[in-house]
This record gives sequence, structure tokens and C-alpha cells, in this order.
Amino acid sequence: MKYFKYLATVVAFLSSSNAGALSLNDAISESLANNLLLKMEANSVDIAEEDYFQSKSDYFPSISLNANISENEYSDIKTQSGISTNEYELTPSSKSIILSQNLFSGFNRFYNSVSTKESLNLKRLNQQKVTQDIILETIEAYYNVLVAEKSLRSYKDNLESVSERSNATIKEYAVGLASKTDVAQAEAYLNSAKIDLLDSEIILKNLKNSFFDLVGVDAINLIFSEINVDIPNSFEEFKDILILNNYSIRMAEVNMKIMNANVGVARSAYYPQLNLTATISELDEFSSEVDELTNEEIKATLNWPIFTAGKSLSNVRKAKELKNSQLILLQKTQNETVILSENIWDKYKISEQTIKAAELNYNANKTAYKGTVIEQEVGERSVLDVLIARQALLNSEINYFNKQKDREIVKTQIMYLAGILNLENLEVN
Repeated sequence: MKYFKYLATVVAFLSSSNAGALSLNDAISESLANNLLLKMEANSVDIAEEDYFQSKSDYFPSISLNANISENEYSDIKTQSGISTNEYELTPSSKSIILSQNLFSGFNRFYNSVSTKESLNLKRLNQQKVTQDIILETIEAYYNVLVAEKSLRSYKDNLESVSERSNATIKEYAVGLASKTDVAQAEAYLNSAKIDLLDSEIILKNLKNSFFDLVGVDAINLIFSEINVDIPNSFEEFKDILILNNYSIRMAEVNMKIMNANVGVARSAYYPQLNLTATISELDEFSSEVDELTNEEIKATLNWPIFTAGKSLSNVRKAKELKNSQLILLQKTQNETVILSENIWDKYKISEQTIKAAELNYNANKTAYKGTVIEQEVGERSVLDVLIARQALLNSEINYFNKQKDREIVKTQIMYLAGILNLENLEVN
């Protein structure tokens, strides 16, 4: 196709040499390596893993070692019959090993373990989603810089062309071949071309600054690349993939599981708790008559909260309402994601036709401009006609490149919505 030849020309313009060029894959790799938000998400995953470990540790028994020593002095000792006895001192001490195990906690441990496990899954999904976000942002920033660079070149060419036309008009006016109106119109277009060039320089500088903030390296020698991706044959096929893999939907589903587990945690307050404790103690100088004593004890404790002033029931109602809210949010997320995917899918399906139309428009304006210049030289067109044709050519040229950029970005948006936007699936020519 003709526009592929145009892409090759654009590549030649954007980079005089591939040596030291920053490819799209390189930019994405740098962005993922330098992004602080992604590092924070990794820390959040580590914290969630510790929470899950702690919830599992509740199933294991606890062992504690207790020891104490004191000094006691007894004096003025009298028996019930009024007989005085000798004073004495004791230094009692004890050592105990206590083994305790929760046998039943009203399913609190089970649901708490489920909740923390799903919270860990949620953090991992969010980390993967943030990775996708960064990749998509990097791709958009990469192509935006390319468009801005191409636009700047086009505005420079336009200024040079309009400047030549303005100078020629002034010379023609000096010999009576052009009017003051022609000169004024040429000057107006010249000033407009200067403003466009200055604006494009500012836009490019801002985009390069944003690129550096995101990626961590300068946007130098970028290469226009086509993204190859296996796009589903139909929207229904794409929709099925999206429902299964889209990270926003999957995160909402995991949140639903967490809310359901929290209902179980709240309900566990209704049930009794059974604890078993085994203690072995050694006591020295237990009393004035007992020097040493070993005590072994096994104790089972049943705790069943009968009335808690309605707090337990209120917590259950609250947990159920949170679960219902999450169910609504899940449905909302699914609906909004499907609607968004329809819009993206429609853009992708018409992207080739849009590029073709932009190419035809660009070629037509190029032909029209050349013809208008020739006709103006033989007196059949005015200076204004030439300037208008030059502006139309400039606009169509920039629009043509923008449409090519939009096609590549919409491909990555489809991958993003399908949950498959990663370096392994991103093939770049």
C-alpha cells in the first residue's frame, strides 16, 4: 500500500541513523524499570503476602514461657489460737510453659484467611494493571513525540514556503504585478506560520519533558514502528476475551470475594469460641512447708457471646451492604468496560479506511498546491489561493501522520482492554 511507502519516508526523516536509536520496546523497558509507582505496588504485594501469612498462622498453636521470682518476708505470725511462730523469708520462683490452641473460632479464621488471600490476589492484579497502564502511557507518549517532531518539520517547511511566497509577492508588488492586498495577505499567512512553528516547538518540548518524566530517558532518535498483534476476528470474540481477562473486571470480582468473606467474618461473632490450654509449671519455695512443686494443667475454655448490644448483628448488616455495593460496582465496571471496548473496536475497524482517506486527502492537496502555484505564476490564481492551498497541504500532511499514530495506539488499547498488553505480546516492526 502507498502509505507504507510513506511510513518508510517518515522513518528516514525521524532518524538519520539507527545507531543509538531508542526503540519502542527499549522505551517501555526503561519506563517499567524506573517507574516509582510500580515499585510501590511491589511493596504493597509484599505487605499483602505478610498479611496472608499471619492469617494462616492463626491455625497453629502458640507456646509461651513464663518465669518469675519474688522475695517475701513474713513476721508477727500468729496462729488462730494466738500462738506466735518464728519469722521466715521465702524467695519463691516459678517457671511455666504454656501451650494454647484455638480449636474453634466460629469460622473466623477460615473467612479471615480467605479475605487476606483474596486481598493478596487483588494486590497482584493491581500490580499487573499498573504495569499495563505504564506500557500504554509509554506507547502514547512515544508516538506523541514522534507526531510532534514530524509536525515541527512540517511547520518549518511551511514557514520556508510561505516566506518565499511572501518575498515574491513583495517583489511583484514593486513592479506592479501584485496589489497591497496580496502583500497583506502574504504577510498575514507568514505571521501565522511563525506562530504555528513557535507553538509546535513548545508542544514538542513539553511532550519530551513528559516523556522523560515517564520513561526516565530522553526522547532522542525515536523510530516510528508498527505494532503487530493478533486481533480477534469479531467483536463478540473480543468481548469474551475481555470479560475473562480485563484487569478492572477481574479486580472487581476479587473485591466481591473479599466482601463475601467479610460477611463470614462478621457472622462468626455469633458462634462460640473454644480454646485448649496446656500448662506445666515448676515452683520453688512454694510455701514454708513445700519446697518444690510441679503442676500440670489442661484447660478447655468455651466462650459464647450471647448478647453484645446488637453490635454483632449490625456488623453483619454492614458487611452485607458492602457486599451489595460491590456487586453493583462489579456490574457497573463490566458495563462500562464493554461500552468502552465497543468504541475502541469501532475505531480499530475503521482505522485502515481512515488512514487511506487521509492519504488520499494529502496526495490531493499536494497536487492541488502544485497546480495552484503554476496557475498563479501564469496569472490564473491569486496569492491568496496559493497560501490557502499551502495551508491545506500542511493540515492534511499532519493529519495523515496523526491517523497512522492513532491506528497504532488503538491496537494497544485493544490489548490493554483484553488484559494482554505486555512486552511478551508486544511485537514491533
